[in-house]
Amino acid sequence: MTAGDANARLESAFFKLIEEKPFSKITVNDIVREAGVHRNTFYYHYQSIPALLNEICRKMVMQMMIVYKDVQSPSDCILPLIRYSSEHKTAVLHIYNSDAKQILMDYIRQIGRFSIERYIDNVTEKTGISRHDKEILTRFITAGIVGFWTDWVEDNMETDSTEDFLRIGKILEKTTIEALTGN
Repeated sequence: MTAGDANARLESAFFKLIEEKPFSKITVNDIVREAGVHRNTFYYHYQSIPALLNEICRKMVMQMMIVYKDVQSPSDCILPLIRYSSEHKTAVLHIYNSDAKQILMDYIRQIGRFSIERYIDNVTEKTGISRHDKEILTRFITAGIVGFWTDWVEDNMETDSTEDFLRIGKILEKTTIEALTGN
């Protein structure tokens, strides 16, 4: 088995388990049993379960950055995150409500910031807005989106908030364009 195969099996096993039970209840033995590899294989690739989660999140963010690099609206920034979170609700809640919450939040912020930066760059391409103003706007909108997502997760994702997120995206788009271009 190659290192890539072992990583894929361990990551897949962890993802299956996190969909089934809380983060704190998952052990290395659970992961290696599910992956069909030896315990030493786990420790050869990862120092700990949080390190495994960190690597999974890093790969997901990298993949999202490739797929969503050309965002044209705030909705383009928000919806992929909402869809993914909704499709993997149990896993998201298990991680969010655990000691690993900070790992998840760091990557949610990265996804949000990356996509908002792309959006701001697209909107401001011909406006002459200063780099400092772009940074302020990016930080502000990212904080709002991450905060809205966090509130939704803290409410156990009970509602289908897609329409709310779309509405926020439209409001952000209109106000951002008006603020930056005067139109």
